[in-house]
Amino acid sequence: MYDAIGAEWIKLRSLRSTPALLVIGLTVTVLTALLFGLLIGPEFQRATPADRMDFDPVGLSFTGMQLGQLAVVVLAVLAVGSEFGSGMIRTSLAAVPRRGTLLTAKFVLLGSIGMAWGLVTGAASLLVGTWALGADLAALPPGDLIRTVSGAGVYAALLAVSAGSVTFMVRRSIAALGILLPLLFLVSSLLAASSRLRPLARLLPDRAGLRLMQVHQESGDLTPLAGGAVLLLWTASAAIVAHLAFVRRDV
Repeated sequence: MYDAIGAEWIKLRSLRSTPALLVIGLTVTVLTALLFGLLIGPEFQRATPADRMDFDPVGLSFTGMQLGQLAVVVLAVLAVGSEFGSGMIRTSLAAVPRRGTLLTAKFVLLGSIGMAWGLVTGAASLLVGTWALGADLAALPPGDLIRTVSGAGVYAALLAVSAGSVTFMVRRSIAALGILLPLLFLVSSLLAASSRLRPLARLLPDRAGLRLMQVHQESGDLTPLAGGAVLLLWTASAAIVAHLAFVRRDV
């Protein structure tokens, strides 16, 4: 397994898009946090201590994660889809005949990359977002800070594995993106716009997972723990289906 993960790492870092996507995702996420902080900062500064209870300085700092997550999704899709598209998957299977081992190695690497990216991006967004908002980072509960940054890492890791799983199912990068992008950026927003369908929107992977980076909770919202559990269930289900599809059919 160690050798298989090492081989997957060599393949992933050989893609020219890998560092570019990670840097772009981090930059977009942090800049969005900065812009939101600068826009809302004056209102936050004028608010009384009682009114500031309605603000979520920590959660606002992670607003850009909804955009930055696109980089993680595309990276995971390309990491899997490029092998099917170029035919390199046959070479990979010749080197690692056990398909379950190859699949697991790919998922471990994608999850690790997603975790590292999420932790770094989450910490940077929190620092920049609270600074732009004018909130005193030292006065915020340490438990919330640690949980939300850790949640950013878990969210990105599970999202990367989910995207890789979908690509293993359909075996084409374009097809995988055609499924994932509407699901993550369109379907949940449309459902959330309807009061009747909003409870269903909260159970979609992106909406549920983003609760890991929120502190304030409105009526009907999932708790961070419940949101993480829902995202984990989505990821595990996708990984199981991907495994069954990969081991049972020819490449």
